[in-house]
Amino acid sequence: MSRTWNWGPLPATLSAALFLLYLWLRYFSPYSPVGGVGLVAFLAAWVGGYALLGQYVPRRWRTPGRLLRWNALLALIGLAHTLLWGLLTLAISPDLERLSALIRGFLEVGVAIQATGHLIFISHLVLSRPRREKLWSVAGFFGLTVLLLSLRLLSPSLAPYLMPLLWLGILPLLYFSQWLEDVATRQMPEALLLTGSTVVGLFLGWQVLPSLFFSELPPLYSALYPLLLAVLFLHGGWLLIPILLRLTRLSRTDTSSLELLTDFLARQQRSSSPQETIDVTCETLRKIPAVGGVYIELRLPLEKTLVASTMGTGPLQDSLRGLLRQRSGTESYVEVLSSLQKFNRNLPDLSAVLIQRPMSLLHGAVLSQTLSVGILSRQPDGFEERDIHLLTTLTEQAALFLENLERHSYQEQLLTARKEADFLRETREALLPPPPPILKKIDYHVLFEQYDRTIGGDYYQIYEYPDGEVVDFWLSDSAGSGIAAAYQMAQARGALNTVWLRHLSPDALILEVNDALKRVFHKNNFLAATLLRFDLRRKEYILLRAGNPEVFYWNPLTEKVEILRPSGIVLGNASSQIIGRILTPERGKLLSGSLFMIFSDGFTEATNSTGEMFGTERLLDLFQTHHALPAREIASHILQAVRTFIEGHSLGDDGTLLLVRYTG
Repeated sequence: MSRTWNWGPLPATLSAALFLLYLWLRYFSPYSPVGGVGLVAFLAAWVGGYALLGQYVPRRWRTPGRLLRWNALLALIGLAHTLLWGLLTLAISPDLERLSALIRGFLEVGVAIQATGHLIFISHLVLSRPRREKLWSVAGFFGLTVLLLSLRLLSPSLAPYLMPLLWLGILPLLYFSQWLEDVATRQMPEALLLTGSTVVGLFLGWQVLPSLFFSELPPLYSALYPLLLAVLFLHGGWLLIPILLRLTRLSRTDTSSLELLTDFLARQQRSSSPQETIDVTCETLRKIPAVGGVYIELRLPLEKTLVASTMGTGPLQDSLRGLLRQRSGTESYVEVLSSLQKFNRNLPDLSAVLIQRPMSLLHGAVLSQTLSVGILSRQPDGFEERDIHLLTTLTEQAALFLENLERHSYQEQLLTARKEADFLRETREALLPPPPPILKKIDYHVLFEQYDRTIGGDYYQIYEYPDGEVVDFWLSDSAGSGIAAAYQMAQARGALNTVWLRHLSPDALILEVNDALKRVFHKNNFLAATLLRFDLRRKEYILLRAGNPEVFYWNPLTEKVEILRPSGIVLGNASSQIIGRILTPERGKLLSGSLFMIFSDGFTEATNSTGEMFGTERLLDLFQTHHALPAREIASHILQAVRTFIEGHSLGDDGTLLLVRYTG
């Protein structure tokens, strides 16, 4: 793929080297003729600066209004520059010839750079909409400039005769400065202030101050003087033209834009859907004289997209869609493309404006919709600054109407959602486990981090049998989330509390619960569970695991952590005959200091901002490090570690942790 060679840095670098050479010659050879070096440096800076401005400065920063401001700022900087170096020449003794010549050289280089900047800005201002006549007038003026500067070196006696021609060359430039009409009409005070400050700055810097500081003009200053005077005349013309335009066209107003905007707002007030809103926006944008085509996309969550277009299917619409989708969808932007041919040579040489406005939905911070608008010009370089401002205003108003539609929809849904939330909250409170019992010879603590404050799928319960010698610890996790998971949890809770009354063995209890769930569960529903039974009379524990994560066990005899993984599958999805073949109890002696940790996957699958999960290894390390602490403190350390890891965000799922220590 070929790349365009940016040749602007080459003459710019050459000019910098020649200016340094000029200063070097001025210091070491104050009386030598070095004007040629300075003039060549000036011409190279002019060519390189014009190329760099066109290649590296975006078009929206090279509009006539902004270039006019840059011209005024450059004139004021040049005035301060001349005053500073001029005062330095007065402060230095005439006997220090080299130093005095060097300081004058700095002044000359600054004036040359200032003149270069003005010519660069003038070139872009006049050629803002290039035509053959403009090109010839600019080429003629700058050709006369180069000829005059050359004659200053080769034949100084002929140079003064060309000065009137150079000043006459200003008239075509003034004639083709059509941008002044818009600036004068819309920003009259600003236009007068900027052009006035430019004229004053140039006059003081090039006419008044040099006569105060020098008995005769330095070489480069003298060579550039006719050109500086011509530029001064041009800026004076720019000061007069807005006044004349203001006097002759005082009654001109932009009523068409006002009427267009008023009609747009009235029609949008009657829009009742997002599609109708973008259709009205598309039709309104198409009525702007500079607009040749419009393409609008409203991208909604779940990959849904609404489209409005004034162009038929084809390469132009496909190109606009592709350019819009190449940009980020999370930030607002307004981008002006000078020509579509920069992206595809087969496309017409038309300008395009790309506008994007993301809008967060009230339904949640994660969801958003994005309004993307691509607008083609009717002719090459067809958008002015006021056109872009109007296009942006209409798009912004469309986005506000879309947000208003979504807000009304959200308010209606909110009323229904509040009733549902109250129902879910009451349901959740009814399904909470009963208060845990006070147990002898057992220290335990339950940590329950609920993801959804209204309802969830994790359920735990501690059941002490009437004789006080057997205690069951139950932890289950329902499939899915929300109401479906809560429904499964409610069914499991009801089955458990019924089966516990029958004083069954642990494996029989699991199978009875499975039978009860299988009768009511859908084929895609299931329940992962862990049952840990303490038989205090026999000093024995029995562990059954039906799809839940492994259980950590601190063995006080070996003083090591063991990972208990008895086999088993989830409940409610298979027959008890199949589950009974797979379910294998883990049995062991209860030793004083035995510590068990049962947990759901809400903790191990908690993720941080990079998508990394907390994982089983980190949980195991925390359990091993803090096993000697009371159960409540162990849970506190684990919770703090998980919250630090996920950087204060939500777990993303219910998380339950059950720590049980036998102290008998």
